[in-house]
Amino acid sequence: MSFPKSVERSRGVRTKGTGIKGKPFREVSASGSHSQIGLSLGKQCRDQVKMMESGFKTHVSSVPGLNLAKAQSYAKRALPASQKLYPEIIEELQGYSEGSGVPFETIWAMLFSEFEKGKGCTDIAVNGEWTKDDCVYAAHNNDVSKRSAFLMTIARIKPKDEPGFIGLCYGGMMPECGMNASGISLTGNFLAPNDRRLGIPKDLAVRRVLREASIYDAIKAAVPEGRGDSYNNIVCDPNGEIYSLEGSATAFDAIYAEDGWLVHTNHYTSPKMWRFEEDVGSRGSDLFSSILRYNRVKKLFRRELGKVDVSTFKKILSDHVGYPQSICRHGDPKLPEDDQSQTDYSVVFDVTNKVAWICVGNPCEGEYKKYEL
Repeated sequence: MSFPKSVERSRGVRTKGTGIKGKPFREVSASGSHSQIGLSLGKQCRDQVKMMESGFKTHVSSVPGLNLAKAQSYAKRALPASQKLYPEIIEELQGYSEGSGVPFETIWAMLFSEFEKGKGCTDIAVNGEWTKDDCVYAAHNNDVSKRSAFLMTIARIKPKDEPGFIGLCYGGMMPECGMNASGISLTGNFLAPNDRRLGIPKDLAVRRVLREASIYDAIKAAVPEGRGDSYNNIVCDPNGEIYSLEGSATAFDAIYAEDGWLVHTNHYTSPKMWRFEEDVGSRGSDLFSSILRYNRVKKLFRRELGKVDVSTFKKILSDHVGYPQSICRHGDPKLPEDDQSQTDYSVVFDVTNKVAWICVGNPCEGEYKKYEL
């Protein structure tokens, strides 16, 4: 059994305490054992998790031949392998379930989706060779469907005996991107591989990267064996080592920033990975937006080499060429609402100084706020 491609992760709708278009994101923090961290985050984000649960139940019940019980049963088959590889993350999710009051089986099932409409992202990473202040930077615009843009949290997490990190997470759990106290940053992009299978959820690899203290362990963690899917995971360290891990369920390529910088959006750029790109008909406007954003960012960023600082990213990530499917992305009224995508936040990680600059909503409208790790 596999989920139909129409099944996407449902993360709910607008809720009090979340942010978009300049309204602040909820800020949460947790420390201690993994179980304690999950419990605390579940309690702090209970209303958000309940909305995510409600949206997920509604969505799976609307798909012919699928219901909540079947979704839970499907996801459960991947739990033993995930628990073996990531016992600490499963502990966090179990604590999260207890704190939020949402059954673990439902939270686990929500991690399994084979296609997310309106999902995008634009990324830039650069080392000190090209920056005015000799700093390493990783920058990210996060694009999601309009109904998913209101559940983001800024989480500060300090597990026992692991580097603490700051992450941007839906409902306080499973970071989309982040940076840890060892100077490892994780950003990246949604991909649409054609070899998806039942396996370890791709979100677990993202969470695992942020516990690592070295670039070797971080890139190894980004593409685990037995995964069912993969993001393109971009990993940087304070030495200026930058890797873009283009992954699918069964293959990956480690793209190194040989020239000291790289750009990525939402399609495969490695010739080794081209054959894993889902067909154009299935991807629609998202693929062409990705191609446009990728080439536009490269063009703009080349002009800035040697003089890059935080303001460089603010300028490029606000670009509107190709509007509304631009780098700074806005809902396209020509598309059905579920297919529309918009930038719900923009972040610049100063990996050298362990500082995050976060803008809520579109960077063309909002201001970047400084967060020190």
